[in-house]
Amino acid sequence: MNSIYLDYASSTPLANEVVDEMVSAISNNDFGNPSSTDHEYGKHAYDLIEDCRRDVANLIHADQREIIWTSGATEANNLAILGSYEFNLKNKSGNIITSMTEHKSVIEPFKTLEKKGLRVLLLSPKKNGEIDLNKLEKTINEDTLMVSLMHINNETGVLNDIESIGEICRKKNVIFHVDAAQSIGKVSIDVKKFKVDMMSLASHKIYGPKGIGALYINGETLGRIAPILQGGGQERGIRPGTLPTHQIVGMAAAFRLAKKHMNNDLNHITKCRALFLKSIASIEDAVINTNEVSTFPGIMSLRLPDLDAESIIFGMKTIALSKGSACTSDSDEPSHVLKSMGLNQEEIRGTLRISFGRYTTMNEVSIAAEALTKIVTHLKLIKGQ
Repeated sequence: MNSIYLDYASSTPLANEVVDEMVSAISNNDFGNPSSTDHEYGKHAYDLIEDCRRDVANLIHADQREIIWTSGATEANNLAILGSYEFNLKNKSGNIITSMTEHKSVIEPFKTLEKKGLRVLLLSPKKNGEIDLNKLEKTINEDTLMVSLMHINNETGVLNDIESIGEICRKKNVIFHVDAAQSIGKVSIDVKKFKVDMMSLASHKIYGPKGIGALYINGETLGRIAPILQGGGQERGIRPGTLPTHQIVGMAAAFRLAKKHMNNDLNHITKCRALFLKSIASIEDAVINTNEVSTFPGIMSLRLPDLDAESIIFGMKTIALSKGSACTSDSDEPSHVLKSMGLNQEEIRGTLRISFGRYTTMNEVSIAAEALTKIVTHLKLIKGQ
């Protein structure tokens, strides 16, 4: 493919080192079932997976026994919310808190718990997409059982202060779950320091394979939750199913690389963003939907008033970008994230999501910015602007 890829928030290419380790796991004697430890093949696979569990735990400063493998962050979110309800909250009444800007894999399980009798409180964000900490603290009351808030928003790049949120939740004795699918490996995370009880982790957002993720469960505050799948005793009985050794190997390799490259990656994408914005400066009415200070530089929510994002994307045929979350980009529904930030339907329709990554080159940024400027100018001429 000759197109330029600027949709890293959707998924990232596999790092070469990740591919090598996965190929090695597939090609060598790592095919044993890690649950069959009666022979050397199973024991070898088991030991390999435990080494990987340690690598994943190290990135967030957790104990490896606190990592549960899942099929991805969507399953991890469901397991965290529904599993903690079944184990800790089932016989309690009260409220649970999340925000209007969350991923659907958090909002939908919350709706399920609402049907079971819990009251769901949805926080509206500030206009720049951030969670208002004062509003959160006032919303939490003696009946609050759980708070679930994401770290980096997948559509806007807004970076929430999960350390302060964790402090509030621990003080109020409330379970705190974080969806860290977009932040893992990109910014520093210390689950103990941030007082997180559960954290959902993804692989394919950080140069690892799809179909594998993990859930961190704080061993000191929660210990365990109930499974939401039935049929086996794997993962301490929390998540049944035969573990995919090669995918776990790939995820662990990606996490080790992320730890090594995190600072360089952050500096690089910050430069990419700065160059892109400088290069589209001639588009006078272009608007960034978020506050630059509290936004992860790798994700840009760019609004082009009076224009249609789909038309822009169609015109930029050699540039891969999106108009929103990959999970909802094929839907005609306006973004619930941008809507909650106060944008009207026309403003939402004119918003692009541009995301940079480790392999984005400055030349690609310049080419993409020039292409965007050209198509915007062309569309404005057609509209007579």
